[in-house]
Amino acid sequence: MRPQLQLTSSSLACAIWLLTVSPSIHAQDAAASLTKPYVTVNGQAQSNGLAEILLREQFARGASDSMELRQAVREALINQALMAQEARKAKLDANPLLMAQTELAQQNILAQAWQQQVLGESPPKEEDLKAEYDRQIARTGDKDYLIRHLLVAQEATAKLLFEKIQAGAKIADLSKEYSQDPQSRERGGLTDWVNAADLSPALADSVKAAGKGKLVAKPIKSDAGWHVLQVEDIRAFKAPSFADTKQQLVGIVSRLALDARLKTLRQQAKVQ
Repeated sequence: MRPQLQLTSSSLACAIWLLTVSPSIHAQDAAASLTKPYVTVNGQAQSNGLAEILLREQFARGASDSMELRQAVREALINQALMAQEARKAKLDANPLLMAQTELAQQNILAQAWQQQVLGESPPKEEDLKAEYDRQIARTGDKDYLIRHLLVAQEATAKLLFEKIQAGAKIADLSKEYSQDPQSRERGGLTDWVNAADLSPALADSVKAAGKGKLVAKPIKSDAGWHVLQVEDIRAFKAPSFADTKQQLVGIVSRLALDARLKTLRQQAKVQ
């Protein structure tokens, strides 16, 4: 079956990144080639650039280049062009909300292109990555916790369940019936191992104060609701190596650099 493709704003955004990391194509030659028609529909050219975006998006998803894929791209561009032409005949392009949506999509694409340009000009340095690694390790607690918990919306419900557990009920049984946390409910409220640094301050303090196998002293409030917690197990935290986290660090440092640039732009901007 021929793959069904559709040109979307996400496809365009994806292509920005893909095209910026293709140094084998000379920029001027690429620009000239991308403006040429890939297919023409009712006299309206659908450029090689549009086709290239769809192709590269499929390559990023693991597809192999083939005549079938290129034909699917051609069909997608034809269908898209025909529908867009009919929309213009119906004057849908004059709809204020659609005009705003088009403008917003263009701004989003340009913003992503700017981000790629900024990161391309100043990629994260090794010393910056190591500094961020040290900062992340410093904020991490020295213990991991295996927690069993109930999450409910109301404090009164949390207190009632807390009293039932104190009277001998099993938190695992109550979790399956009452907990609103879908990730742990079917596991009897059992979470994955978690470091205290990854919990909200109120939850972290309560878990640290409880011992292994102990029920936390009272229900705890978080943004998600009310928690009844029991510490199942505690183990020493083993920090991942710099090499194992390097790709994550690149993302963190890049985001911090972009945030800093954006902060400067906001300080310089005249916003009314």
